[in-house]
Amino acid sequence: MQKLHELLRMGDLVAFVGIVDDGGFAESARRRGVSASTLSRSITRLEEQLKVTLLRRTTRSIEITPEGAAVLAEAREILDRSEALQEISTSGQAPAGPLRVNAPVPYVLHVLAPRLAEFHAKYPDIQLSIDMTDTLVDLIGSHADVAIRLGQLPDSDMLYRPLGRAAWKLVATPEYLDRNGWPETPADLAQLEQVRFAAPDHINTLRFAGLSTPVTVPPALTAGNGEAVRQMVLGGLGIARFSDFMIADDIRAERLVELFPGQLSSDPLNISALYLTRVSGLRRLGVFLDWLGTVARC
Repeated sequence: MQKLHELLRMGDLVAFVGIVDDGGFAESARRRGVSASTLSRSITRLEEQLKVTLLRRTTRSIEITPEGAAVLAEAREILDRSEALQEISTSGQAPAGPLRVNAPVPYVLHVLAPRLAEFHAKYPDIQLSIDMTDTLVDLIGSHADVAIRLGQLPDSDMLYRPLGRAAWKLVATPEYLDRNGWPETPADLAQLEQVRFAAPDHINTLRFAGLSTPVTVPPALTAGNGEAVRQMVLGGLGIARFSDFMIADDIRAERLVELFPGQLSSDPLNISALYLTRVSGLRRLGVFLDWLGTVARC
């Protein structure tokens, strides 16, 4: 394939990447304040110059072709390099531009959201867009510049920055324990009920120091979202274990009490920020990652 930066218009590459990221012509046109026909002409021009089909279009959706995916990767790299050059020329100015972040729902609600106002006040020209999901998605598939991930990272060449580790805590409401009995030993938990996570299942396994086997607690119900599990525990449906950033405020406010502090036998949860573009080439990414590091330590 010929070098794209020698062959194609930068505006057409921007249009192509934007259409893919926004999920279609209509939405991309709306976000950019142009007509869908203008974007369509850009794609047609690219396809004619490259002699490949980039997108399969229907009235309701778009599907990127294998050739389109290869061009997309090259186009992103060219645009990243172009933006890095622009940032060098404006190095004395404040970081600016769009930044897409993908993170688990609980991390957004309990860690990011309470502190985002201070980031916005410091960097008002960075336009943050935050997508929340409890499922594991890849950076390209989620159209994210930064993805916050919980747990062990798979082996890959992706760039990442460790943000810290979160301890696990087993909790219940005082009212639930008053009704059903306060356990004196981990084995007593079998007389209670557990609100379970649909995935990953290992969160539901309760291992304790000094015990060779997990303690099995009858399920009250199962939920597919961590925040839903938290609300159900707060509603008095049973016990559950959470990473501490999810329930630290609840414990301080005495809405929840921790059971057997320090006795859970579970490795802390790794928290990491993954990204595709080198920080040195994108100032707004660099300042956001630095800010994330301060938030994670609080």
